[in-house]
This record gives sequence, structure tokens and C-alpha cells, in this order.
Amino acid sequence: MSLFNGLSADNQGADDRVILLVCTMRNEGPYILEWLAYHLSIGFTDVVICTNDCIDESPLLLDRLHEMGVITHVRSEVPPGEKPQLVAYRKAQELDIGGRADWAMVLDTDEFLNIHVGCGRVTDLLDAVPDATAFLLNWRIFGDSGHAGWSREPVCERFTRASVLQDAVNLSFKTLFTRIDAYWCKLMPHQPRYPRDGRAAELRYVNGAGSPLPAYFHDESRDDFLQSEPDLVSWELAQVNHYNTRSREDYLVKHARGNGIVDGWDLDWNWNAFNKNDETDTTILPKLARARAVMAKLLDDPEVRRRHERCLHLYGAHVTALLEPRRPVVPAGAEG
Repeated sequence: MSLFNGLSADNQGADDRVILLVCTMRNEGPYILEWLAYHLSIGFTDVVICTNDCIDESPLLLDRLHEMGVITHVRSEVPPGEKPQLVAYRKAQELDIGGRADWAMVLDTDEFLNIHVGCGRVTDLLDAVPDATAFLLNWRIFGDSGHAGWSREPVCERFTRASVLQDAVNLSFKTLFTRIDAYWCKLMPHQPRYPRDGRAAELRYVNGAGSPLPAYFHDESRDDFLQSEPDLVSWELAQVNHYNTRSREDYLVKHARGNGIVDGWDLDWNWNAFNKNDETDTTILPKLARARAVMAKLLDDPEVRRRHERCLHLYGAHVTALLEPRRPVVPAGAEG
């Protein structure tokens, strides 16, 4: 990430840890730069983004960022019957950066890692619990904050109303982990899976307070265990801000593209389950100055700016089509 060395050196200091972030995207054009700038600003050193079947020309924006050396963009072809996200993660796992990374995390474009310790950088979290090999960081679900329409305004500033922490929707977690070669399946939506023979004993999983978690979080003694038990959840050191709904118009786009793993989901049921606006959470806002500086640097490139504006235009046109039932909308299939 040489483009950002001068920008981050004063705040991050000399730290040679390679911290990888992997994401799958489909039709996320308006939100790419904010998400990317934020995560670069908190210390992810390498970002891999996989796309498939987009209609908003966001892959062209990502291609330009790839050319500039900011990210690695992988265009993913999804065979019939395959799950788009799992196909993308397999491709990402094969890249050289997977073998060089010291730490890795998988996040979606609507998820922002919000670190409460130190200066809010990934290395601050790692240093807070130096013997941890995996941080299981729970969601905090954010609702629409009363916004019905999509906007080019920043997500983190626009959506500040969230669920109460104890709501069951926050039991899901995402994982920041090391010992990457200890797993057969390194990149998965919520956590790495299936430790190699003899490697499980090396693993020390902690929650968002840095407290040790039981071995069943990683020893595969429970099938598909992707949620924390209520008494094992903490958001003390960090949380994942999950802007699951954004606005209602954004949610129409999300529903039209489908889910990257689950076949079919009910728009209204999910909207009611995840549109949580119970209390205000602005803990991410003080960390956004660095992100804005990174985003400005990205937009200094005329081609990035042009392609970003093109994504905004096409996304808006897609929303308009979805809102007009008499206009045919080509099914977008499954999310990438």
C-alpha cells in the first residue's frame, strides 16, 4: 500500500505486521470508497475485494484501485449451483497475500470494524491482548435512522441509530485472526474453520473484552456455531458496526441481488428484524477524520473520481427501476 505510506506513517509508526482484509461485493458502488478508506485508515495493510455480476460498473472502479496498487481486485465467475461468497473466498485464499499475511479478517461492505481501545487502530486491538490468536467481535446492528432514500452521504455519519447491545441480532460475530495456516478453510464469512490436525491446541480465541472463549468456538465440536452465547459477548475493546439495512431504498438493492450464501430471503421479515433504531451510537465518528483524508487522496485520482460518479449514477438508476413495478428488472441473482 505504498500510496498510503506517507499518510499513515505519523500515526501508525513502524509496524511490519501484514493485516489482510477480504471482502465480497456486488452492486456496492456508492459505498466502496468510504468503506475502503476507513479500513485503510485504521491499519489494514492489504485489501482483497472480489466481485461478480455487478450492474453498477463498480468492478471498473475496483480495477482502477487495483491498477494504483491500493487493493487486489478479483473478478469471480460463479459456476451454476455454487454459493458466490464461498467461491470468492476460495479464490482469495489462493492469492499470495494469504500466505504472507500475519492477521486476516473477512468483512462485508456494510460492516465497519470499530475499535474502542487506543487510537482505534487494528494494531491497538492486537496489542491489547497479545496472546490472542483470534478476536471474535460481535455486531452492533444499525438501522435506517429514519432515512427512506439512498444517498451519497457517508454511511457512518448518516446512520447513527442502533440496536440495544443486548438484542439477539448482535450475537453474530466476525473474526480477526492469526495462525492463518492452522486452518483448512481460512476465509469464511464469520470465522476460519476446521483446524488442521494437531493445530487446535495453538489457538486462543477471545471475545470483545479480550476474555478467553471456550474451545467449541474453534474445535468443530459444534456444527455451524456462528453466534456467541449472551453471557460471552462484550463490545468493550471493539465491535463491528453492521449497517445491515442502510435506507429502505438500499435494502431493495440488497434484496434484488440476493444473499451470497442463503438461497432466498424475505425482504419485509428481514427489514423488521434488522432495522433497529433503539439508541444512538456515535463511537465511530471520532475516527473518521483519518478516513476522510484517505478518501480525499483516493479521489485525487481523476479516473477514480469519474468511475465513482458513474457508480453513483447507475446505482440511482437501479433504485429507480426497483421502485417502478411496471419497469422490468433483470434478476440480479446471488450476492457476490
